[in-house]
Amino acid sequence: MKPIRAQVSNNVAEILETLIVKGTGMFPGVRPNAADIVDRVNTLTYQQYHLREPIDFFDPRVDIKALDKQAKEQTRKAQIVAVTAAVSTGFFGVPGLAVDLPILVANTVGLVRRHALTYGFTTIENSTSDPTPLLLALGASVGADIVIDRVGIAVGEKVGLDLGARIVEKYLVTRISEQFAARIVTSWLPRLVPVIGIATVTALDTAFLTLTGRQSMRYFRKRHLEVRQYIAAAHVDRAQWQSVATSAASTLPGVEPLPLPPPRENAA
Repeated sequence: MKPIRAQVSNNVAEILETLIVKGTGMFPGVRPNAADIVDRVNTLTYQQYHLREPIDFFDPRVDIKALDKQAKEQTRKAQIVAVTAAVSTGFFGVPGLAVDLPILVANTVGLVRRHALTYGFTTIENSTSDPTPLLLALGASVGADIVIDRVGIAVGEKVGLDLGARIVEKYLVTRISEQFAARIVTSWLPRLVPVIGIATVTALDTAFLTLTGRQSMRYFRKRHLEVRQYIAAAHVDRAQWQSVATSAASTLPGVEPLPLPPPRENAA
C-alpha cells in the first residue's frame, strides 16, 4: 500500500503546484465569485445590512449563523460535483482515478476558497503571488494542521514568514499532499472491481468533501470570530478591518500575527 499512497501523494502535489503556479484557470469551477457570495449572504440576512463585499461580514450585526448556512450550502454543492465525477470515472476502475483525482483536488481547493470569502477573508483571492494563506487553510481542511503547526513555529523563530516563504510553501504542499493521499488511497482497491467501485468511490469522494468542508468551515469560522473579537476589543475602524483579516489569514500557527500600525496623530 505504501507505493500506492506515495504515487497518489505525488500526483496531488503536482496538481496543487499546477493550481498555485499556473492558476485556477486550469480547472473550471475553482475560482469563487465574491459577488454571488455577498448576494447570498444578503438574502440570508433579509437584505438588512446592504453588504457590498466580503469584508462587510465582520460587521457585528451580521449573524454568523447566516455565514454558517452559506458555508454548508457550498459544501453540499461540492459534494454534488464529487458525486458526478465519481460516477463518471468510477466505471473505468483504476485508470479513472487519473481524471477523478484532479477534479477532487480542484473541487476541494475551490471549496476552501469559497469558505474563505464566506467568512470575510479575501486574502487568498488577493494574494496571487503568495500561496501561504490558501495552503494554511487547505492544510487545516485536510488534516495537515498538526505538522503545519510545527513548521510554523520553526520557521517563525528561525527565518520569519517572509524569508521562509519558499520553504513554507514546499513543506505545506508536501504535507497536504500526504494527508490527501492518506484519506483517499482506499479508493484504489474498490476501483479494481468497477461495478462495486462506482458506488464505493462515490461514497468515499462524498465523505472526503463532507469532512473537508466541515474542517474548512471550522477553520475560517474560528478565525472570523477571532477577528471580530479583536476589532471589538481594539475599537478598530472599518478602514482597518481588511488589515486585521489579512494578518489573521496569513499568519502561520505558532507565530504571533503582526500588530497593526499605531494610529497617526494629528500634527500640531
